[in-house]
Amino acid sequence: METPTPDPHSGAVLDGRYALGELLHSDASGSAYPAHDFTTGNTVLVIVLHSWLVGEESVVHAFRGRAQHLEAVSHPGLARLLDHGRDGDRVYAVTEYLRGETLDRALSSGDLHYTPHTALGIAASLLEVLDTAHAQGIVHGALTPDRIVVGRDGGVGITGFPLLFDAAEDEAPDTRTDVRAVGLLLHLLLTGERVAPEDVRPLRPSALVDSLPPDLDMLVANATDPNPRYRPRDAGQYLTLVEQVMRSLSRPLEEGGADTTRPIPIAAAELPAPRPRPFRRRLPVLAAAVLLVAALFAVGWALLPEEPEAVLPDLVGVGAEEAEERLESLGLGLEIRFRDTYDDTVEQGGVAGSEPGPGTVLAQGDEVTLALSVGPRRAVVPDVVGDTENEARNLLREAGFTRIDVVQEHSAEQLPGTVLATEPAVGEEGDREEEVVLRVSEGVIVPSLDGMTEEDAVDALTRVGLTAVVVEEHHETVEAGGVSAQNPEPGSILPEEGEVAVTVSTGPEPEEEDEEEDEEDEEPSESSAEETDDDRDEESGNGNGNNGGGNGGGGGGGGGWGDDSCSAPAWRSGTVYEEGERVSHDGREYEARWWNQDSPPEPGSLWGPWSDRGRC
Repeated sequence: METPTPDPHSGAVLDGRYALGELLHSDASGSAYPAHDFTTGNTVLVIVLHSWLVGEESVVHAFRGRAQHLEAVSHPGLARLLDHGRDGDRVYAVTEYLRGETLDRALSSGDLHYTPHTALGIAASLLEVLDTAHAQGIVHGALTPDRIVVGRDGGVGITGFPLLFDAAEDEAPDTRTDVRAVGLLLHLLLTGERVAPEDVRPLRPSALVDSLPPDLDMLVANATDPNPRYRPRDAGQYLTLVEQVMRSLSRPLEEGGADTTRPIPIAAAELPAPRPRPFRRRLPVLAAAVLLVAALFAVGWALLPEEPEAVLPDLVGVGAEEAEERLESLGLGLEIRFRDTYDDTVEQGGVAGSEPGPGTVLAQGDEVTLALSVGPRRAVVPDVVGDTENEARNLLREAGFTRIDVVQEHSAEQLPGTVLATEPAVGEEGDREEEVVLRVSEGVIVPSLDGMTEEDAVDALTRVGLTAVVVEEHHETVEAGGVSAQNPEPGSILPEEGEVAVTVSTGPEPEEEDEEEDEEDEEPSESSAEETDDDRDEESGNGNGNNGGGNGGGGGGGGGWGDDSCSAPAWRSGTVYEEGERVSHDGREYEARWWNQDSPPEPGSLWGPWSDRGRC
């Protein structure tokens, strides 16, 4: 029998600190091992770059550069990257090791699915973590259920940020890649169905689970759209949609007994406070320590030198890395820990205090906890009145407020989704540990009608309090009676009883009449031709009167759908367009959603600056 080749890294000790265990898994980033950290006594996860890539300097640079970027990202639900370095021909990175049942394992024991409220809660928690990463320009890029750990409170822990991406991929992952991953996860939680990565169809959970609200179809279909351009742009924007749908569900749907749902899997992982790592590491001393201990036992305890001591210096106001270097220079092998604290005088990231306090006599191996300032506990509430809910959330997070609640109120003056007021009020100081309440003008989220028949589309809109305005139009691929377009697009917010234009296909254009009739039509007499041209000019208003209709009535049923010519001015590069202005481009008419310049309109765009109003 052939003897298996031993793993080249298992059992190795990197930089005298990380003792590697058995191989867990491998990916494009390298091989992952659980490891014991001799310095902290904790179990960590070490990713070792593949040996055949170590000789490629550009790959090593990319690996270590990604590790440095990840070290700067901190969130309670994120497995932090703790350290990285090189030991001989081994290039490695160290992350927290999260213990517990992954979501993949929890769902592998059968065809399980969760109630909408539970599924949306998991998705929202996941998006909050990703929003922190996206705000710093970091994407996960390979998020799957086996890299998600769910905690007792329903929150999630994310692991497995790749340190390299597969060079064979056509495009590098971006924020919309993570949005699609959350959409696939939401579909899995709602239906229990796993979707193959190569499956590029937009997904609708209600096709598998009866009686799911149409808003859930909209959420999943938008995030899993085959064209990334039509997905929410990042985790923050998708989180806003998820939270809006959560509020729109008046109560959790009744669970159908104990047949298909089960409690959320429980994680045993503890996610400690962020701890920055210095760039230098101590030299390995393990071999010398072993020899020293053996010698001391041989000659007896009487010959042991006195245990070294040192006085803890005052580190208040010093940066985290400098403080750690000062403590390490004492030569006592101190156990250094970090925690966050509010402080009105010390700048963010500086040491605000220590436990024990300055002047304490320290012995070998003592523990010192440094409190790092996150700034003052109270901050001024920024002016977000008049902004959209998503814009307001971003501004509040930048100001340090992370607990945000939303209350919807009726407003006859403001558009749905507009912030009407805040509690505390704009300009007042608020406690960063307490909630900031946004009072937002109420509205209804427009569901996705893709793939529905006319009857189903009208019913879906009626059920959420919207009015359908049906427009018929030929379509080459959508069967007669099916919905080929809608306006406004899915995810838009309208007031109650707002109108949605639904374009229903009447099938392909009818075939031309037989050749004899065509030939007769092609050879009219001169007089009749002149008469026809004159009549056509009169009817279309294209003579001297120039009755082209301009922009018509503006909104209504879609602004010129089915016209023979474009009445709006042609789109021009370099021109500044304000919200609500209309243009024509490639035979279609568009309306500006917001101020834009040099952004050409595209048909069917759901998230760009232009709303497709249909063919001219």
